[in-house]
This record gives sequence, C-alpha cells and structure tokens, in this order.
Amino acid sequence: MHKLIRKLLGKLNIVLVLTLAVIMAGGLSGATYVLATNTATQEASTAQATTISVVDKAADTAITTITFPEGAPSATVSVPYNDIDTSSDPQVLSGTVSEPVVRLKNGSAGTLNVTLEITTWNASDALVASEDYELVVTTDTTIAAVTGVLSADGAAASVDTGISIPTAEYKALYLELVLGAVAAKSGNSTLTILGETP
Repeated sequence: MHKLIRKLLGKLNIVLVLTLAVIMAGGLSGATYVLATNTATQEASTAQATTISVVDKAADTAITTITFPEGAPSATVSVPYNDIDTSSDPQVLSGTVSEPVVRLKNGSAGTLNVTLEITTWNASDALVASEDYELVVTTDTTIAAVTGVLSADGAAASVDTGISIPTAEYKALYLELVLGAVAAKSGNSTLTILGETP
C-alpha cells in the first residue's frame, strides 16, 4: 500500500508541474515584461542657410558686423554702418537719397520670404530699449523713418517681415536703435537672416 501511495503521489507531482507550466506559459504570452532598460542620446542639427547673403551697399562683399555708433542714454541711433562700407559711409535716412546699412541678396534658385531674428541686447543692463527695421527694394531711396518693430524691448525676437526676395535680387535693410536710459554701457546682439520658401 505504501508503494501504491508513493506511485500515485509521484504521478500527481508530474501532473501538477505540467499544469503550472501551462498556466505560466499562458500568462506570459499575454503580457510584456521589461527585463532591462537602456537609453541613447539623440542629436540633430540643420545646416546654416547660405542662400541669403548680407552684403555691402554697392558690391557683393559679405559683411560680418553692423556697428551702431555711441549715443547718449535714451537716444535714437539711426546711422549704423557695416564693416565693409565703414563709418565713412553709414546708413542714411532721407525722403530722397536714403541708403541702407546693408543689402540682402537671394542666391537661391527660388523666391524666399525673409524672417529677421536677433539675440537679446539686454543681458542685465538695459543697453537697448528697442530696435526697428525697414526692408525695401533697393531702388527705394525715400526711407526717412524706420518703423517696423524688430524688438520692442531689446530682447531676443523673431519677425516674419512679410517681404519676399526673388532669385538673384536684393532688398535694402535699414536698422535703428533706441538706447536705454543707463549711461556707459556697451554690448552686442546677433542678427540672423532666415529665408523660407513661400
């Protein structure tokens, strides 16, 4: 009798183990288990557009710097100049003989809409109260005032100008600053010209 009971218990154990194995296999097939984690850093970048060139007033020489001369606190500075034409040939505002600070040339194969972006002038010292722009055809020499707002407070800004430049053509860019009320300050900002297909 003892042998019979041992034999029955052995068979019962085999049946129990098989039943558990079937139950576990069924349960695992319906669930997803994370056994390990891993991470990867993603990076992306875009190439700098070279389709719109910032050039001097007369030739196609690329400029790198636009300088606003020193002014009194709260003054309007409307005679900036570029590093090619220099301070001897600054921007001129006039109802008859205006001249821009720079020209923008479209070197792409299609018309581009222009967006202007600047980084902040005002890190902590309120150097610039505001910056304005005008973007017009180069044959327009009647720009006596610069009224398009580029930055209302000297902070970083991006402005869709609503102006397009056809292939191989130019636009004249006028700039003007209103300085902050604090004396003895200096600083810089980066102007970026973006061209987008319509």
